[in-house]
Parts: sequence; structure tokens; C-alpha cells
Amino acid sequence: MHKAANIGGRWDYDSPLTERYNRENAGFDATSPSPLQVPGSQLKGGLLFTSSANRLPWSRDLNNFQPRLGVAYHFAQHSVFRAGYGLSYVPTFVTGQTQGFSTSTPYVPTSDAGNLIPTGRFSNPFPAGILLPTGSASGLATFAGQSIAYTNPRRTIPFIHQFSAGVQHELPARVLLDVSYVGSRTRELGVSKGIDEISADQLALGTAYLNVAVPNPFAGLLPGTTINGNTVQRRQLLRPYPQFTGITRNEQSVGRGWYNSLQVQVQKRLSHGFHLLMNYTWSETMEAANYLNNQYPDNALESVRVAEDLPHRTSILAGYELPFFKQSKGFLRAAFGGWQAQLIALFQSGRQLNGVDAYPTGIDPFISGPKQVNGYYFNACSLNTAGVRQNCATPDQPVAWVQRPSDTLRAVSTRWQQIREMRPGLMDSSVFKAFYPHEGMQLQFRMEAFNTFNTPWFGQANTTFGNARFGLLGNTQTNDQRNAQIALKLTF
Repeated sequence: MHKAANIGGRWDYDSPLTERYNRENAGFDATSPSPLQVPGSQLKGGLLFTSSANRLPWSRDLNNFQPRLGVAYHFAQHSVFRAGYGLSYVPTFVTGQTQGFSTSTPYVPTSDAGNLIPTGRFSNPFPAGILLPTGSASGLATFAGQSIAYTNPRRTIPFIHQFSAGVQHELPARVLLDVSYVGSRTRELGVSKGIDEISADQLALGTAYLNVAVPNPFAGLLPGTTINGNTVQRRQLLRPYPQFTGITRNEQSVGRGWYNSLQVQVQKRLSHGFHLLMNYTWSETMEAANYLNNQYPDNALESVRVAEDLPHRTSILAGYELPFFKQSKGFLRAAFGGWQAQLIALFQSGRQLNGVDAYPTGIDPFISGPKQVNGYYFNACSLNTAGVRQNCATPDQPVAWVQRPSDTLRAVSTRWQQIREMRPGLMDSSVFKAFYPHEGMQLQFRMEAFNTFNTPWFGQANTTFGNARFGLLGNTQTNDQRNAQIALKLTF
């Protein structure tokens, strides 16, 4: 019996990017009074900037130590146990924002809250003039009247714990069986969130109340922006920072992900002209890296399977040297002996459908029977807010969805766990042979067919509520059609 262990480690440093003249943002000040003040409110908050005293757009993260550990134990004549653990920091490429040092002038079609009186015309699309970069001169008032985004100055580098444990066992006929558990835990993923949204209690006041045009305290103070007119919708003034039309905070280090899997591999080494490699994975890949609604607290992330989560995946690679004419001599063996065939087959679960942003009625949306292109993949029969039926396959089909009214919180997940797309098995194949026309020279002939059986894989069903194709299976093939090629390779 033999035992072995190895230990290692590394340290990484992912430096914040600096700009020669300190033309970067350095986060957001949420509490200081804004230089822009209007009657009836005490405005606060605004962008911060790097300077010669602090050139970094966010803090350094210097504790990225990454240990490694691996062990192996030969506990039986034909069996070995292996396990390992490693901590790795995920390389990121995040650049500092440059708001204030570059700008664009939005086209404002009207300054009237009712959208009735045009402002910009073809002859003069920007009557208020072109916005010019102000640099950091405006301080916290930079980009007032517009939407802004900033990178969390206290962001940290995401890291991942990876671990595995498994047994390898040699079976008769030169077959190797490997059964392992493989998992990971990812932490401190960067998450984005809108932080200038009106609250759930304010949303409950209703769209009619929120959309009412009220006197605009910013009238004439923010030229070239959408909130410079005499009136403005009430919802704008209810924002936490009403001098901005939206604020996005990026790289908040609260996201996480996790992966668990059972992995089985069967490998038959080449013997009697045949070899085989088969892999099967049963897995779950989850993430909590987004918010179902921006009104939720920072720690209330939505836990869902990732978009490419495929619970079952089987791949088969096999090759066989055809036995014909192996014992022949002369021309027969040279021309017809030694041919080899190889295939690669892949069978896997389909991806989850995107969640339907509507209220389910409790009717089972599953539709039995074969799924056809441009046919309904699930029960999409629904009622809009006016009570009108839509996307119904038959006049008496039960309603499965009710439209979510505007200015209400989303209640349904962004991933649909119950129904997945159809993903057919696919196979590539090849036939090849080596000829030896002269000593020291080899001519290989290959004939390959990718997607050998020309199997189509159509896209996901449409889950966008209100879309004309809501519930219908896609009609565009997402994989390549059969592609066959013949090649000659000369080696000398």
C-alpha cells in the first residue's frame, strides 16, 4: 500500500487600474449634501473622483493567498483513492468609471410630462446645446439629470474553493472505472444593483399617482436632460436621489455560486483494435448573483440554477480498427486493410427556460405530446390587465398566466425550473486510414462528418409575456447542420 500527498500555494495581486491624470470615479458618496439644491428638498449624494492624494478607484485587495492540497492512497491492489482541495482567486478585469470626463448629449424629444409638446426638431435636435465634459469640477453634482453608475470602492476579488474525492478501480479487460465527487463554492462575486429606485411602499401608491405631472423643482437647472422641463412625473421626485434618473452600483462583493457533481468515467484502453472513453456527470450549478427586484435588501439575492446548468451529461468517444483484410497481403491489405472508425456522441439535458414575468394561476403549464417547431411548448394562455385572453391555443384553453401590473414587484423567478428545452443527442464520426507509399512517408486519408445524422436542435421556447410568440418553440436551428469533409495529410 502506498500513500502520497502534495501541498502548495500561491499569492496573487490584482491591482486597481489607475489613470495618469486621475480621470476616474472613486465610488459614490451617499450622505454628503449635493452642491445642487432646490426648494423643498435636501439633496444628497453624488460621484467621487480619484486625485493625486488617492489615485485608486477602489481599495487594494492584498490577502489573496491560495493553498493547495492533494492526497492519494493506494488502498487495494487495483484501487486508488484520490482527493484534493484548492483555493483560487478569480481573475477580474474591472476598469474605473470615467463619468464626468466623457459625456454624450441625450436627445430630449419633449420636456412636457404628457409627451405632447416636441422640443427637439431635425433642424435643431439639441436646442439646449451640447453637454461638455466637466471633469470633477461639478463634484457631487456631476451628471445630475442623467443616470450614473459606479464601482464599489470596497470591492474584493472573488475566490473559489474547489474540491474533489474519488476512487479509481481497474476492472478486467483493461477497463478503468473512476467515480468521483467534484464540487466548488464561489464567494464574493461582483453584483450590480439599482440603488435609486422608489420603494415597494411607494410603488403601492399606483401608476396613476406616480405618473402625475407635478411642478419640477429642477426646471431650467439641468439643460439637455429629461428632467429640465417645467413639470416632471411624481415618481422622479420620490427617488432617493431625485437629481439622478438612475444609479447603478457595480461590483458589490456579495454574490456566490456553488457546484456539486457526481462524475463517472469508464475508460477502455486500446486492445484488439477497440478503445472507449465514456463520461457521465450528474450535477447542479447554482448562483446567487442577481436581485429579483432592486427594492430588496442587499443580502436578498435570488438563488437560481445558472443559465447553462445541465443536470445530466453523457459523452462517448469510441474507436475501432476494422478487421477486414488485416491478414491479406499486397494490394488488398494496402487498399482495404487498416481502416479505422471513430465516433463522438453527446447526450445532455436541455437548459432551463427563462422565467415568465407574470402571475401563474396554478394551472399546470406542461403540455404532453410531441413538440413541433412553431408549436406551443407550454400552456401560454394568459390574461392581460384588461382581462383579454391572449396566446391561447384554443378558445377554451385554461388560463395559466395573468399579466403583472406595472409598478408592482416581480414575484416569479428569472429561471423556470420545471420545464427545460429539448436538446437532442448529437454525434460526430470519422473514418480514416494511413497509407505508406514510400519509406519514411505517410499519407493519411480522413473522411469526417460533424452532426452525422443532421439532427436539428431548435432554440428555447419564448417566455416573454405579451410577445406574439409567447409559448412557441423557436423556428431557428441553433446548432450547425451536418458538415462533411474529406482530407489528405502527407507526413514525411
